[in-house]
Amino acid sequence: MKSPVRWEVASEELLADCKVFKVFRNHCRHPLDGREGDFFLLRAVNWAMCVAVTSDGKFILEQQYRHGIRELSWEFPGGVCEKGENPLDTAVRELREETGFVGDAPILLGTRSTNPALLNNRCSTVLIKNCRKVCDTKLDANEEILVREVSLEELMKMACDGSIHHALMLTAMAEVYLHAPEVFGGKSA
Repeated sequence: MKSPVRWEVASEELLADCKVFKVFRNHCRHPLDGREGDFFLLRAVNWAMCVAVTSDGKFILEQQYRHGIRELSWEFPGGVCEKGENPLDTAVRELREETGFVGDAPILLGTRSTNPALLNNRCSTVLIKNCRKVCDTKLDANEEILVREVSLEELMKMACDGSIHHALMLTAMAEVYLHAPEVFGGKSA
């Protein structure tokens, strides 16, 4: 079996600018056999999420409504990287704005594609240890966030029972397990 090859983009058309992402139609051609087709993709800025842990080993989670699934979602703090902002700074900013917590220097654990079939962006997982509450939240106009501290045992239960259903949050947990297993007490999930 031959390896797949990179398709050629013959043309690209912007279909919609939706503030947090843009929708494009790419007309592409296979370089070897000439097949052609239209492919739709979303271009979005990069994101960062913060796995924030208090000095007594509690994980800071937030619950908010997500319009895409029309449900509430338990997540780690995080958000969009602003223009010129690196993922470490984004994680620190989002943690403070959404929860009022700050902590030690941020540690980049990994950067992954969010959904390479449709999206061009990447999501970085940042670990911040020894977090403590220092201020009130500073939420965006349409944000409503419930902040909760959970133990490792509660976090794992929420992941196993589907209470944490956001795939990128599970990816963040895997990044912690792979690159900072001491945060999970040296145990696998």
